[in-house]
Amino acid sequence: MTASTPHPARAAGPARADIQALRTLAVLGVVLFHIWPRALPGGYVGVDVFFVISGYLITGQLVRARERGTLRLAAFWAARARRLLPASLLVLLASVALVLLWTPAPLRENDLRSIVGSALYVVNWQLAADGVDYLAHDAAPPIAQHYWSLSVEEQFYVLWPLLLLAATAGAAGAAGARSSRRRLVIGAAVIAVAGFGASVWLTSTSYPFGYFSTVSRLWEFALGAIVALLPRLVLPRAAHLAAWLAALTLVVATLLVYDDATPFPGPAAILPTAAAAALIALGAGPLERIVAWRPLQWLGDRSYSIYLWHWPLVVIAPHALGRPPELPENLVLLVATIVLAALTKRFVEDPVRFAPRARSSRPSSVLVLTAAAMAVVVAGAAVPMWRQAAVAAERTATAAESLRDPDQCRGAAALLDDGCAGVLDDPVAQSDLIPAPAGLRDDIGDAFACYDFDPTAGGDLVTCAFGSDDPGALRIALHGDSHAAMLIPALRETAAEHGWHVDVFVGRGCVWQEPAPAECADHVEKLDAEFASGAYDAVLVTAVNAAERDADARAAAAARYADAWRRAQDAGTPVVAVADNPRVPAAAQDCVAAARELTAGTCAIPRADAALADDPLRIAAAAVDAPLVDLSDAYCTDAACPMMLGGVLVYRDLHHLTASFSTTLGHPLAERIATALAETPPSPRSTS
Repeated sequence: MTASTPHPARAAGPARADIQALRTLAVLGVVLFHIWPRALPGGYVGVDVFFVISGYLITGQLVRARERGTLRLAAFWAARARRLLPASLLVLLASVALVLLWTPAPLRENDLRSIVGSALYVVNWQLAADGVDYLAHDAAPPIAQHYWSLSVEEQFYVLWPLLLLAATAGAAGAAGARSSRRRLVIGAAVIAVAGFGASVWLTSTSYPFGYFSTVSRLWEFALGAIVALLPRLVLPRAAHLAAWLAALTLVVATLLVYDDATPFPGPAAILPTAAAAALIALGAGPLERIVAWRPLQWLGDRSYSIYLWHWPLVVIAPHALGRPPELPENLVLLVATIVLAALTKRFVEDPVRFAPRARSSRPSSVLVLTAAAMAVVVAGAAVPMWRQAAVAAERTATAAESLRDPDQCRGAAALLDDGCAGVLDDPVAQSDLIPAPAGLRDDIGDAFACYDFDPTAGGDLVTCAFGSDDPGALRIALHGDSHAAMLIPALRETAAEHGWHVDVFVGRGCVWQEPAPAECADHVEKLDAEFASGAYDAVLVTAVNAAERDADARAAAAARYADAWRRAQDAGTPVVAVADNPRVPAAAQDCVAAARELTAGTCAIPRADAALADDPLRIAAAAVDAPLVDLSDAYCTDAACPMMLGGVLVYRDLHHLTASFSTTLGHPLAERIATALAETPPSPRSTS
């Protein structure tokens, strides 16, 4: 979002009516997209329109001040802080309260963490990093996610005046001013072209950074800056009207036609941003009276606060209602957003922005007060987040021994041990669950200690080992993706007890298959050589059963697995497949988050929906006569797959086991692997 700033042609005065109307269009696009995404699937481009407006207004303000010799960085930054931060920090404080009141414990850390990042204006980088972090990329959108655009803006406010000062260094007098303008136009054009190229590249290679990073958005500000630096575009009345309507139509069309499948920003961002730049360059002209319509101007003047308030209300509503909001509640959300925005404008934004005492304050005083206010918000979010993490860690540590003891009927034992059948109907309060719901997403144990997050990068295989160090120990290679990694807590419990030495080869994406995707070919070739070398008595394999596969895709995946496994089998190394765990629908995870107490039947997944039989690993194992370790009876009854067993939450997200539940699989998993190995012809190594 952007602040209201005077038009570059004037030293002061009201905002241009056409720009205020464009703000209204942009903010309504974003808000309606978030409330009714199917009705306005491309509403997210409103943010890009705001970036163009910001580039235009801020560049004009800076250039005027520079040409007058009155540009002072501290004063500029203090003015930005007065304009933007009071409302911004107020909404963040309100968001902390909303989270603590209504956000379910498993989602609370994600929300509070986003508030901390937003208060420091770095949440865009936080979201970009989370988007490429395999352990965090599927987290629900947090309550302060919309602050990513404010973070980009604030970073622009820091960077842009520095670039402008550097580009105009040494300029003096009228000739210097003309020379400075030329330099600035050239510089802005270079940034626009280079930034657009970076945006296209990042969008195609690392989408989260393409979407959230300042690098991929700076060109949009530069586009607005170019309009501010060039002379006003003057056209004949008819041509002006036609061009303005065409540009407006293009912006509206992107709001209606773009959707979540559109690669964005990338090349697609050219249309709404260029159209917005054209609207600003043209001005409303003969349509000035229409765009000056009072409701448009009123909403445009409050667009900043509307943007701030709408998303926390959208995010918190399902938690407060206990269900997704329907049409009447969504209308209330829209009205509440506008009312809160009006109150914020009247009692927070304007008093701080226009009060004589505030305007006359020293920049240093403003910046110190700003830092103090930011610290208050950070503490308000960080302290409860830290306390929740400490409680979750303490509860997991306290329960560690009970997880390892089958007689305690924890986790898998609740289904596998006949003496534990009675616990399935026992209610467990959320406050007694293992792991603590507030620490659910962090319950990974040491599963990813030697995980290869980028096998396509080349280099040596990433590996680590655990279990028996006896020279005569049975040597087992564990391979797969993150689902194989989540079996590590189970195997660590029992590997040494069974006399196994386990070498771990787990990583993201490049599973062992033939033929391998081109980007994985080098990695898979090294796996082939490792597993066919005779160094192992068995290779233990598992991988995610991807939900998006249809029957043909599952059959093709199974064939690729089988072709790779045959190469190890031909070299005398047995392959043992471990069937994947059930899929978890989002509704089941949401149900757990909202439940105050659970039995095994609470939020359970119907077995028919768990896709156990669709696993390509099962098909591949049958094709090459490899033993299959099937743990479905540890996850599911004949009718359903519980989300909680014996007080232990089974899943940390939509498809990964918790480390706590994995620990309870230790004995049954090891026993079934031992049985599979006993029924498999020995490898050359074990007979040598």
